[in-house]
Amino acid sequence: MAKDFREYLVEASRHDVFGRVFKEVAVGRVMISFQASETHACYPAETLDDLHAYSRWEVSLRAVKPAIDVARAGAWSYLMHNSWARPFEKPDFQRTMQGDNIPARDCQQILEDVIEYAKAKGQIESEDEIRILEPDEEVKKNKALEGTGCGGCGGQKTLEKM
Repeated sequence: MAKDFREYLVEASRHDVFGRVFKEVAVGRVMISFQASETHACYPAETLDDLHAYSRWEVSLRAVKPAIDVARAGAWSYLMHNSWARPFEKPDFQRTMQGDNIPARDCQQILEDVIEYAKAKGQIESEDEIRILEPDEEVKKNKALEGTGCGGCGGQKTLEKM
């Protein structure tokens, strides 16, 4: 069993308008966002210092390369069959799967299932490889994006000709 998901939470910021924001937890290629404050879909909907006082959390899952929701390739194809996944939806214009008011016990199961997925895909070997992402940390490293063009869709060949 993985350590309690709340032990991974590191506060990134606290703001009067936007509430408190925790840094994302990176498990292999999947990033998990556990959030609870007066501005999030959690219970109680207030900013508490005792993280164990929340019975429900706002949770988002995302991945890069491939995106989490890419059919048969993204992590959601594997994770969507778990009982905790039913309330998750893909918000418009986002590449995340989000669940509101997710029970704390399900948050723990989400962490454990994502660890299992990352191990099965060879993305991590143990829980010790879980990272906490800095808010401005670039997740997708793409050398083609450095310089004058993205390099996608044959664009790199065009750049080389220049």
